[in-house]
Amino acid sequence: KVQVSQSNSYKAVSERDVLDAVKPIEKKYRVYSYPAEREIIDKDTLVKESEYNGKTTRTNTLFMRIKTVYKFVNIDKPEEVIETIVYGDGLDTGDKAPGKAMTYADKYALMKAYKLSTGDDPDKDASPNQGYQKVEKKTEVKKEPPKDRPLTENEAQRLYNVIKDAIPEEQIRQFLLDNYKVENTSQLTVIKYNEIVHKLKDMKEGK
Repeated sequence: KVQVSQSNSYKAVSERDVLDAVKPIEKKYRVYSYPAEREIIDKDTLVKESEYNGKTTRTNTLFMRIKTVYKFVNIDKPEEVIETIVYGDGLDTGDKAPGKAMTYADKYALMKAYKLSTGDDPDKDASPNQGYQKVEKKTEVKKEPPKDRPLTENEAQRLYNVIKDAIPEEQIRQFLLDNYKVENTSQLTVIKYNEIVHKLKDMKEGK
């Protein structure tokens, strides 16, 4: 009996109980059973809020759902194999969610394959609501690349003056030809404007 709260509880069968029931029978009839394949089909982080003495505490819990292919092999004739597919869910605030999901899947594979009766129907009632909610994942906002455009007349003149402050005026035309394949600043764009300003700044600082 698993006690969730003072008013909520449910019955569960432990993996040990199932194995204790199955192992002697498999040994007697020479059957070997094992999880042949596992696949994580869902995982998420859930958050649970609780209040105590006026303070709200948030606890993050890892949720994981695992698909398992469970095989039953005739030891004397290994080519005789029966397999079943089961799913297991695991919840844990630490790192045990995968282990819990695998244990759940393996336990139910054996219970359903061998039709083990527990004396209780675990699916007749809904599972108790434990107050978990999914953590909202932040959507990354992709920055749009800056839009380029030709320089206005005033911007071209301002850039010319910036260049003139950094290098001799008679060398400006050659500087533009060598670096930007243009003869004057009016042929440049806004992006090139910023690039030249940074380039001249680095030149002044000796970089």
